[in-house]
Amino acid sequence: MKSVSRREFLKVAGLGAAATALAACAPSASPAEPSAGEVKEAPAAASSGELEGKLVFWGHQDHPIYSAGQAFMKKYPKVVFEQPEMAEWDKAVESALAAGAGLPDMVWQEATNVQRDARRGILLDVTDVVKKHEAELAPAKLSEALYQGKYWGMPGDITPNNLWWRPDLVEQAGVGPITEEIKYDEFLQMAKEVKARTDASLFVMEETFDGQGTLMFAVPFYSLGGNFTDETGEQVLVDSEIGIQAMEYAKQAWDTGAGLNAGWFSPPYWGAIKENKLAGTYSPPWMRGFFQTEVTSPEQGQGKWRNQLVPVYPGAVARTNVWGGATLVSFNTNPQPDLVKAFMEFTFCTMEGAQVTGDWGIIPPYIPWLKSEFKNAKQTLFEAGWDWTGEVVKAMDQMRTDFYRMPGYGIAYGALGKFAPAMLRGEKSIKDGMKEYGDFVRSENAKLLESLK
Repeated sequence: MKSVSRREFLKVAGLGAAATALAACAPSASPAEPSAGEVKEAPAAASSGELEGKLVFWGHQDHPIYSAGQAFMKKYPKVVFEQPEMAEWDKAVESALAAGAGLPDMVWQEATNVQRDARRGILLDVTDVVKKHEAELAPAKLSEALYQGKYWGMPGDITPNNLWWRPDLVEQAGVGPITEEIKYDEFLQMAKEVKARTDASLFVMEETFDGQGTLMFAVPFYSLGGNFTDETGEQVLVDSEIGIQAMEYAKQAWDTGAGLNAGWFSPPYWGAIKENKLAGTYSPPWMRGFFQTEVTSPEQGQGKWRNQLVPVYPGAVARTNVWGGATLVSFNTNPQPDLVKAFMEFTFCTMEGAQVTGDWGIIPPYIPWLKSEFKNAKQTLFEAGWDWTGEVVKAMDQMRTDFYRMPGYGIAYGALGKFAPAMLRGEKSIKDGMKEYGDFVRSENAKLLESLK
């Protein structure tokens, strides 16, 4: 297992000699989302352009693709972009597929689902437009959309996780600061002290272990070189020695009692953040967009956060994790593939589109933008003067080249909430619990792969 150095990452990403330019530099998403009948549509502003038609995108509210849609309409006034905000659009896609009608033009698919649906043969082949810009897109994102030599979606956001934290709340507890080289055991001790003195949590650990709390397992699992499956997607590896060790680290966090027990993106979660009861969390870059929508005043923590590399785990080969980071896909029955491809190209293969999505809060994979404009992306969450983009770049440097999100990744990640709580509560040994978890994933993965043949 290996991570890549800053120079190697920039070389792999295609940034080459422009590394210094980069160095200078993923719900509001609550469960209470509008119904499928509520449509966001903005009037088109005057501009020149020949494209015309109507594009429908399905996704949650407060989405970077919605922002890209508004910019696309301004550029092409004969195009209408609509986004019905849907709490369970993925289930609606399956219903439309079963009915043979009613699919949207585009959806936002996680890497594991792109790999799954490419094998199902339901996605639009967008190889021509991606190949056109292949040298300008980060290879780590390209690989997530690639299956059997073809691209089945336009690569979306890059998602290296950082530790986010509030220096003011840590200082209020009389501990800290959190140094760049802080060790995991030191971090947990600090978390206990901050919780005891301020009632604020330095990490999320919901009792159901099915949201942001899963990062207390996923971050050390990635950091230590773990994989949910091998590169083929056939061999399940979650219950390896690395998996067992990662769950041990998650239990250590659980046992402190210092985590925030609130469902991810739930009203209690946002309430805790706004009431200064969350002093830290592992988080990917795309969370910035959601935080900025919710955290709207200094009293709620606006402009008071920092980001940095996650704590050091003994034996770690990386100090980050990949969580989320989607791909924009369409379906092979789409009646207007050229318009769809034009939108994809605009959104992630132009400076204009990258700026819009980057300002929303994700990190687009368009290398010319990463080299020149990333450092200027708008933000209101982090401290003024804090080099937050530089910290994201440090995490990019830590991204592994041997981490795979095949179809079975979704099964394995989704099953954490089924098996982890008993291990965390001490009702089952971690070794036995991980074996049970691994056997379940192996069985379900075999069924899935067979169904995709």
